[in-house]
Amino acid sequence: MKINAVIESKDGGTLVLDFPCDIYDVYEKLQSVGIRKSPHQITLSDEDGDDVRVKLYSESDVGKHLLLTLHAQNSLADANMLAFMVDNVKPDFRLRLEQNLIHDQYGSMQEVTDTIKQMLYESGPVKAVFYCPLVGEIIDNEGFGSPVDGRFLRSYQRAIEEALEADTADDGTDMAEFFDMDDGVKAKLVSAQWSVESYRERLFGKIECRLKEELTDAETDILTDWINGQNSDGYGEHFEQQPIGTEDGDLYVSFWNSGNNYAIMTRDELDEYIDNQSMTMGGM
Repeated sequence: MKINAVIESKDGGTLVLDFPCDIYDVYEKLQSVGIRKSPHQITLSDEDGDDVRVKLYSESDVGKHLLLTLHAQNSLADANMLAFMVDNVKPDFRLRLEQNLIHDQYGSMQEVTDTIKQMLYESGPVKAVFYCPLVGEIIDNEGFGSPVDGRFLRSYQRAIEEALEADTADDGTDMAEFFDMDDGVKAKLVSAQWSVESYRERLFGKIECRLKEELTDAETDILTDWINGQNSDGYGEHFEQQPIGTEDGDLYVSFWNSGNNYAIMTRDELDEYIDNQSMTMGGM
């Protein structure tokens, strides 16, 4: 299912895009026709006097009904993300979603994305949650960097949460799509979402996985090894490189560090981890 966008600038530049596509390609192609606005700033409006006019169409029946959930206040980035989420919906509930769209069960883009997320959770009734310590670095206005830990990061929890949400906002990609270490785990893994959680005055990384059924101990080890690999790569190979603006300067957050105190752990193991760290610090 594809959505096509015809974009015209007031200076006469015209661009045709096929959604879904990489959001960074959208930026580059907009600039190629003289449009300097971000796709997040370009609304789906086709009115005389608009700096940028957008027309959307689709050749498929499902696509035509999907377009009815997008409104003038939505952005070009919204259209791309919606197309990506519907195009990549899991086969288990693709038919149900398409039937709902054909029968105009959704009045907005938000209703479609909420339904996809709900279907995802329903298909993964088993929840497995893992935690890891967070570290970061603050770069002040003069360019000097200072390392920070979970105690400091706790004061910027909301800013970090917003950065994580923005990190997947352009395409709604679930990290479970990138799991390829073991066929047995892959068959059970429905979703893997990275977030943060405050616990005992520290901010920790939180990875919540949804599964079709319980993992064996060996499969749990495989999954935690994969999570560790994602964290060491910067969570998707990019999150730790994204600055988060704060009153103290630009904050960079990592779900991984090379210290001896790094671990991927369950909630039951978290208290023991914190107690051990406190004892180590007390003995220094």
